[in-house]
Amino acid sequence: MVTKVSFRKTSWLKASCLVALLFLGKSAAMAQAGGKIPPEVIDHAAAHGTVLVLVGLNVPWQMESRLSEDETRAQREAIASIQKDLLTELEGRSYKVIRRYDRIPGIALEAGADVLAELARSPNVTNVLLDRSLDAEAVPSEKVPWQLFKRAASDGTVLVLAGLRTPWQREDQLSEDLKMVQRNAILSAQSYVLAELGGTQFKVMRLYRSIPGIALRVGLDALQVLEKSPAVTNVVPDRPASASR
Repeated sequence: MVTKVSFRKTSWLKASCLVALLFLGKSAAMAQAGGKIPPEVIDHAAAHGTVLVLVGLNVPWQMESRLSEDETRAQREAIASIQKDLLTELEGRSYKVIRRYDRIPGIALEAGADVLAELARSPNVTNVLLDRSLDAEAVPSEKVPWQLFKRAASDGTVLVLAGLRTPWQREDQLSEDLKMVQRNAILSAQSYVLAELGGTQFKVMRLYRSIPGIALRVGLDALQVLEKSPAVTNVVPDRPASASR
């Protein structure tokens, strides 16, 4: 196993591991609990009638940053195709599509017990996880308010300001040399976060150079990365026409 990797490669690895956890991984606990459907999902459906879930799909996948344009297009088509196949399997059952992902092999559903049973049998499904990010009863995230998750799921994307974990003082209190050191630290933190977001749905709206933050338009998958990133202190909603900083 390689023990020394570059800063950027480490960040890409973190992003890919997150996707694997949400959509591809099968933990031993899940396996012991009956395969694809963990007990907490079954219990939630029994108690509330339906449950919000993230469904991992059985399709080869790589981060898009490692693919050519043709390969990216083919991978997205494969994801869309298996989503269609799964929804065909669910015809006649009561469910709601919360979100179709185009860059990662998954689909978010609101499902009842009959749909969970079908997901457990389907060869198109690798695993099913409780979608806590969309559960209004869940404890709010320390970094990302749950309302942002709901808005991203509803609208597809949401504008946010992400605070970055780096020492900071007002520039009028710093010498020119220290000002440049601080700006470089902010740039490094921004680069770290953007590397972690690789393969997710996001767009950079603004890179700040004098304050530790970054303005983004992000999808649900990118929000989940920001929530877990060690470089992010907090995430708040942004306005479409925010004033220049």
